[in-house]
Amino acid sequence: MLSFSVLASGSSGNAIFVATESTRILLDAGISAKQLALRLKQTANLGFSDLSAVLVTHEHVDHVRGLRQVLKQSHAPLHLTEGSWSALASTLEEYPPERLVHSDASYDIGDIRVTPFTVSHDAEEPVAYRFDADGMRLAVVTDLGYVSDHIKSLLEGCDAYVFESNHDVDMLRAGRYPWSVKRRILGDKGHLSNTDAAVALLDVLGDKAVDVYLAHLSEENNQPDLADLTVSSILTEAKAIYGEQVTLHRTSRYEPTPLATCLPHASKRRDSAI
Repeated sequence: MLSFSVLASGSSGNAIFVATESTRILLDAGISAKQLALRLKQTANLGFSDLSAVLVTHEHVDHVRGLRQVLKQSHAPLHLTEGSWSALASTLEEYPPERLVHSDASYDIGDIRVTPFTVSHDAEEPVAYRFDADGMRLAVVTDLGYVSDHIKSLLEGCDAYVFESNHDVDMLRAGRYPWSVKRRILGDKGHLSNTDAAVALLDVLGDKAVDVYLAHLSEENNQPDLADLTVSSILTEAKAIYGEQVTLHRTSRYEPTPLATCLPHASKRRDSAI
């Protein structure tokens, strides 16, 4: 079965653990290696030496802060795009990648099928990922300014989503950031707002139960309650049944989410819904 934990999520640090019984992947290492080790132990009772591979979405510090130490301690192979490697090579020269990934070119890490796909973000060659195993699908979609039709086609039918809900537009516009930063966040190579996330989800959700983990929330320009309320309101207003079919989960920069399993839609049980 395909399991995962959002070890850290937010504008200050991001990391996600994805695994089956035989394959263990760390996606990004945006907090310290010490914290990553503690959270990996807490959620999965594993250490860095148990990792099958380390994947990177892009080179921004909130995704690679602990990467060097993780690679040093784990000896796990590194997978990332050529653009991301060019931006990181000078600091990771002792740890060259085993694989340079390419958008839409799926490949296998053990029994997990990995599909990288290009996203619009202000990095060298950023990608997001979909993970498939045992008929189950997890999509991790953060750090993008908009969700293209091509991305939506890749996201349809997933059992769980880790989906960017970075900011509330009104909070961002009224906040203390310089206008140049606000314009970057709001732009096509910036980040999805709460409303953007909900509208994109409307185009990919089907008629079966899914789990949605709202991710990469801005500490300055968002609040978990507001993100939940905005996304759930838009979804249920568009289709009332989404109140039963979609379960929203919170993520945090300070603590990991419990290890969750992507269950086939028909066998999912819900403790709560939006």
